[in-house]
Amino acid sequence: MAPLQTRGLDEVRAQIAASSEREVIAQSLEAARGIAGLGAFITLADRAEGGTGPLAGVPVAVKDNLDTRDLPTTGGTPALADSRPGRDQLAVERLRAAGAAVVGKTNLHELALGITSNNTAFGPVRNPHDPGRSSGGSSGGSAVAVATGVVPVALGTDTGGSVRVPAAHCGVVGFRPTVGRWGTGATVPISRTRDTAGVLASTVADAALVDELVTGERAAASPARRLRLGVPRPGFYDDLHPEVAACTERALDRLADAGVELVEVEVAGAHELDAECGFPIVFFEIAEDLPAYLATLPGPERELGFADVLARVASPDVRAALELAASGDVTAEVHRQALVTRDRLRAAYAAALCPADGRLDALVYPTVPLPAPPVGDDDTTELNGRQVPVFLTTIRNTGPGSTSGIPAISLPAGGTASGLPIGISLEALPGEDTALLAAAGRIETVVVPE
Repeated sequence: MAPLQTRGLDEVRAQIAASSEREVIAQSLEAARGIAGLGAFITLADRAEGGTGPLAGVPVAVKDNLDTRDLPTTGGTPALADSRPGRDQLAVERLRAAGAAVVGKTNLHELALGITSNNTAFGPVRNPHDPGRSSGGSSGGSAVAVATGVVPVALGTDTGGSVRVPAAHCGVVGFRPTVGRWGTGATVPISRTRDTAGVLASTVADAALVDELVTGERAAASPARRLRLGVPRPGFYDDLHPEVAACTERALDRLADAGVELVEVEVAGAHELDAECGFPIVFFEIAEDLPAYLATLPGPERELGFADVLARVASPDVRAALELAASGDVTAEVHRQALVTRDRLRAAYAAALCPADGRLDALVYPTVPLPAPPVGDDDTTELNGRQVPVFLTTIRNTGPGSTSGIPAISLPAGGTASGLPIGISLEALPGEDTALLAAAGRIETVVVPE
């Protein structure tokens, strides 16, 4: 395939200045229809209009589990196919207030409960670099919309890696804020402890501007001092695909050559603690949070219960997850203990990021241990000559931080010999979003391929 051409916000603003908002929005809608074969969108707007502000007339896309006042919010699941919440989730509201035009709702792993975006109800989201490969998920459609240049930025959500995984697989930037930073509610939920809206973009600067528009917190200035990054080799660098390992080491070498101090650290017990608490938190909370969301809807969907949604789920892996959540095996006491374990996990991150010899700006590691798997590898996929579980392997590195609720960002770092993108991630302490974005902006100039 020919190289994909993303479009940054500055480029789109220049196009608007040279033509008109209406023309650029129309071009975006035409481009979205042109990539229909990739399955990136569930719903396209008949027409879209921007407003005034820093994003005046800029087309944006929204993952179809974030509520929008003028388009359906299906959650990628049949039971909500006709749901019209009639309201905007906070990030959507703030982007519209800045003048953005929502051109469509993007496809996702059904109910955002997976990382391939192979949605049985609405079709798979295919990787634009190789349509036989997964886009990653669950925000696969949003990543594809940015990677193909349909929109300069797209909103997604991230519970276990669902912004960063498709960002890595599609070769774009994916930013997950601290949980709660981008608002709560007006989102088809998985877990109140872990869920957050986030953004996919072509550059860190664009992601940082979106964060500023959503939160009202000004972007931090890039630190003039030498950056210090923690390299958590135990667990985060184990059993990598050879090309992911080589790409990551090249990125570390470039960072060191650019004067970044790399410090070997360990997030003690990160993967074991995440395995102990991450899924119990999700399975308990979705059984409470999804019915609570349904009860807020204005249409007939408000009469639905958890069992009604489960009965119509199309994707086998999502059905299995919801059946476990509905079983009642994860009790309130199990959930309480899981949150205690989560506190230990958060403490392990704090210790790793604040070693005795001085605070680190972020941790750095490969976003996903392997490149995008083939479409249809829903249960297992090949890694280093053996079959491994695709879900657990894909979220191995993104999962612990997600459970901890901390901010993270994935940057493109190169690709495989066949052209599949590879990403590296940075993670920081809760609430340090603007500092993380500032550091990522500097790192981007070193590691992002030309």
